[in-house]
Amino acid sequence: MITDQEQRILPAAVEAEKAVLGAILLDEKAYDQAADLGLAPADFFLDSHRRIYAAVSDLREAGQPVDPVTLRNELETRKQLEAVGGAAYVAGLLDGVPDRPSIKAYVKLVQDASQRRNLIHACTASIAQASEGSSKAPECLSNLGDTLLQIQGGLHDAPAERIAAFTDAAIAEWNQRAYSPVLPGLTTGIDKLDKSTTGIRKGELWSIGGRQGDGKSALALQIAAANIEHEIPVGIFGLEMTREEILERLWAHEAGVFSQIRDPGHMTRAVHQQILDAARKVGCRPLFICEDGSLSIQKLVAKARILIRREKVRLLIVDYVQLVAAPASNERERIGKVSNGLRALAKDTAVPVLALSQLTKPDKYNPNHRPNRFNFRESSAIADDSHVCLLVYRPVHEEGHAQAGQYTGKDQIIIDKQRHGPRDFVRVKFLEEKQLFDVRF
Repeated sequence: MITDQEQRILPAAVEAEKAVLGAILLDEKAYDQAADLGLAPADFFLDSHRRIYAAVSDLREAGQPVDPVTLRNELETRKQLEAVGGAAYVAGLLDGVPDRPSIKAYVKLVQDASQRRNLIHACTASIAQASEGSSKAPECLSNLGDTLLQIQGGLHDAPAERIAAFTDAAIAEWNQRAYSPVLPGLTTGIDKLDKSTTGIRKGELWSIGGRQGDGKSALALQIAAANIEHEIPVGIFGLEMTREEILERLWAHEAGVFSQIRDPGHMTRAVHQQILDAARKVGCRPLFICEDGSLSIQKLVAKARILIRREKVRLLIVDYVQLVAAPASNERERIGKVSNGLRALAKDTAVPVLALSQLTKPDKYNPNHRPNRFNFRESSAIADDSHVCLLVYRPVHEEGHAQAGQYTGKDQIIIDKQRHGPRDFVRVKFLEEKQLFDVRF
């Protein structure tokens, strides 16, 4: 039961609750609208309203008519009629309800108050846990983060829609793509890759796999550079590289002089000026960098949502998955939670996520083993959750060759998985001096 003190301090929309219940008693089809909007008994503030809505739900799901008489009988059967205020209270729910009530507006008021109450309860519980001292600070933060994500997830529940409601719009969008030269998704910065994938679409999770030193971070930054150049805001979570390292790579990409950028004291005046010009250009573009080597998936998702809301970020890059923390009993479970969290983030926000991941090392007797999506280190969950898996493949000269162990230059970006397209590969060459993959060779 809710105490008098709670009634005074907790957010509530009691009149809207009455309006929802009255609208359902006036027209039982209104219940279907409320249910489609995700309204649940727990969303009601008053215990009596929770019981009434639960009884209505059971009647509707059993195929029984819903009206004041059937509801009163159902509550009597449950021995709850007096607890909700008696037959007079049930009948009184119809008072003041308009002939065609906007139940959607009422439901939103009820859900908003419920979510604010949940937020208060979550913060109160977190304060109590932190004050007791029985749990470490990271555990307190993790528990609060999980709860807040659950509450936030409730904000995005979408009702099911009959296909007739959106078929015409879907056809128009599809037809436009057929006759438009515009790329449906964001660019990868590599034309052939764009053609094979139609770009990075809203809400998609892309994974970029590569062995250590093969250029997966360079490919991700190449994608970032191509988008920020066109004023598309990009957010990067750098768990391995510092902000300065990320910037220097972007300057090198712009200026084409990576081999000298780490040693500015020994470069010519012309090259020095070239890099300064590139730095100023890059510095004016909409790139946001979060440098944190100890990010948890909860913290990453929270920071990402803030970036999306405040800075209108349209692409997120995580470098790299194996460095993101998550509560788990083993590495496979941890990576699975991280991957699942990134997939949910992309879907909930409609902002695509590029998740970088290391691949397992090839056998020393077969250094040029062609990688596939099952070679993601620690867990195949990354590939399972991804819409598109890109793998960086850079073969080396084998034993007996004069340049054994060095890259051959016959590099590839492999599209090893694509939910809405074929598997393919693009022949490229990694240009060390520019830190980018080029197809013009």
